[in-house]
Amino acid sequence: MFIHCQYVDAMLRPADEWLPMPWKDHAMTAARKNETFTARIAPADLDLIKRAAEACGKSLSNFVIEAAMFSAQKSLMDQRFMHLDAKLFDSVLETVSQPPKVHKELAALFKEESQWATSET
Repeated sequence: MFIHCQYVDAMLRPADEWLPMPWKDHAMTAARKNETFTARIAPADLDLIKRAAEACGKSLSNFVIEAAMFSAQKSLMDQRFMHLDAKLFDSVLETVSQPPKVHKELAALFKEESQWATSET
């Protein structure tokens, strides 16, 4: 069995980093940007990325950097493992092995038909 857990101590994060990185505007950071990155890209792919950046109201550079940072963070988070001692692992295993609890309100909510899915506007 593999269990993936992520922990971020919110008290250690600066106030401007409370949102996930993709939503943070990297252009506003005070760090000097003196590195460059060059890539070859098909014209159609570049056009698609430019259109998406424009739709988001971002420069091409900021859009590409934000997307790359998000992808990099996701890739690195997928590589993190939590090491537990045997006693704690057994406790976690017992907890996740229990059948799920039924929440009546949630079950009723899922039985309702979504208005947005049936709207004809």
